[in-house]
Amino acid sequence: MPDYPTVLHEVAPALRPGGVFVHIGVHPCFCGGFADRADADAVVIRPGYLDSRWTTASWTDQGIRDKVGAMHWPLPELLHAFLPAGLLFEQFIEGGAPTPTVLAARTRKP
Repeated sequence: MPDYPTVLHEVAPALRPGGVFVHIGVHPCFCGGFADRADADAVVIRPGYLDSRWTTASWTDQGIRDKVGAMHWPLPELLHAFLPAGLLFEQFIEGGAPTPTVLAARTRKP
């Protein structure tokens, strides 16, 4: 999503105090145009992880990323987007094996 911080700034005011927002998305460390997932047991991370531009780079032509593109948010940029929106982290979960494909975060409005 090209402007995820704006989305978070729109979500936070809609929550009551104590309200929960859950983010579930592709894992930014192991999924993206920089990650070659041709062998699920040995994901190869190539240069490009820190590049947060819109890209159609993909390890496969069997998905949607190579056709319409995607925005990559390196982990620090993704996590830092929640803080100015006023959302506090409570829990993180990774999913997928052997290398995570999903990152989820539970946040709460104070």
